Amino acid sequence: MLKLVLTQRAESSLEEITDYYLTEHSFERTTKVIDSVEKAFDKIVASPKSYPVCFDIKQPTENIRQIIVHHTFKIVYRIQKDKIEVIEIFHGKRNPELLADIEG
Repeated sequence: MLKLVLTQRAESSLEEITDYYLTEHSFERTTKVIDSVEKAFDKIVASPKSYPVCFDIKQPTENIRQIIVHHTFKIVYRIQKDKIEVIEIFHGKRNPELLADIEG
């Protein structure tokens, strides 16, 4: 089983999401969102090729995929030989062009 790691970009996004939910919503809601993201990480590790290729990036490739959480968050990840790298955790209300700088 491959190890899952977060890039600095993904870690920053997760921190922003947590801060936003703690500011705008309840602690319980924040906990549910973070739990859902963590469950998505588990699903990715269990079956990384089960999710679709991410076509929002500059040059879509077979090894960069996405999973949608709560119809709100898109987790973009790269399957590598020795690990799975979470590149971005993207809120659906953000401009999708922000994903265009991700390269395969």
